[in-house]
Amino acid sequence: MDMFLQACVNGLLMGGFYSLMGMGQNIIFGVMKIVNFCHGEMLMVGMYLTFILYTVFGIDPYLAVPIVAVVMFCLGAVIQHTLITPSLGTKSFTNLLFLTVGLGLLLSNGALVIFGSDYRSIRTAYSQTYIHLGPVTMALPRLISFGVLVVITIALFVFLKYTTVGKQIRAVSQNSVGAEVVGIEVKKIYILTYGLGVALAGIAGGLLTQFYTIFPTAGASFGFRALIVVVVGGLGSIPGAFLAGIFLGLLETMSALFISPSYSDLIVFTTFIIILVFRQTIIARRK
Repeated sequence: MDMFLQACVNGLLMGGFYSLMGMGQNIIFGVMKIVNFCHGEMLMVGMYLTFILYTVFGIDPYLAVPIVAVVMFCLGAVIQHTLITPSLGTKSFTNLLFLTVGLGLLLSNGALVIFGSDYRSIRTAYSQTYIHLGPVTMALPRLISFGVLVVITIALFVFLKYTTVGKQIRAVSQNSVGAEVVGIEVKKIYILTYGLGVALAGIAGGLLTQFYTIFPTAGASFGFRALIVVVVGGLGSIPGAFLAGIFLGLLETMSALFISPSYSDLIVFTTFIIILVFRQTIIARRK
């Protein structure tokens, strides 16, 4: 029972990162109807940016979160304006697919050239601090990171639900032509949305640095899991992405506990395929 409770807590804490990645992917897909296949590489860029801020400027990883968010937002806005917007005009999914995949390869190989293939990590004064609650032990950095993720999730939901810009984003996601007719500048909303999605990925990367190694291909597995979160949680649904990320984290830890850690990825992707088949069956029956 103690091991089960510990696995539940670990899965919950890790699932928060999957949720944040999935929400960033979900916003981009919900508005522009494109799958950002370089989303994991954006997380990796956020990790290296946090690493530089800590090692060069001595900024604590948690204090660096706003800086990482702003820099990653600007990076996403530039990529959207210069690369993705022209490709959207072609209305070709293939062009966007190869563009985002190629951009991901460019970022990962660029990090390999600049930083090398060495594994790096950040160790602060509280990195090895643990909190004991009965049979459950939680690392303080993981707990703080999860708290930050919850706050960001709530803030994102409030932003999209109640602010004017958030309502414009929702309007564009529902009908871009209608939104443009009533005066919403759709291209600016696209830039804002992509920048916001990239910023969320960068924040997730920055929060991961204290208990996850930093290397050029670190974002690959998180990128695939973000796609799973988007599909399982529902396309365009922020609460659905949050719950799906938590479910994915729990599924990983439980499979590692009861079966084997080496089979956790296999079980995750098998479950993903089963959910896809089950959902398609339900859609076919409704039709």
